[in-house]
Amino acid sequence: MNWSEYKSKKGKTADFAKKEKEVGDIKRTYIAMVQKAWNPATGEKLDDQEREWSLSQLESEKKRYDDDMDRAKAQSDGLALAIEDFKKL
Repeated sequence: MNWSEYKSKKGKTADFAKKEKEVGDIKRTYIAMVQKAWNPATGEKLDDQEREWSLSQLESEKKRYDDDMDRAKAQSDGLALAIEDFKKL
């Protein structure tokens, strides 16, 4: 999932849903991101794409992006200082 597109797709072509799966005699409940899918060449509707997620997985994914932003900000700040020093010469 391209999370930057989630807001525009939410409730239209992608959403979380509570699902059930039978494993033997036991029903297992899980939460999945369900996305509608189409054949790009013909426009024919395909089976929905489904990926199971847990809250901890989503939080971990968010932390990864937050950490990437922190690293990028540190690089940007360092470059801003380098540009200042460069301009002094």
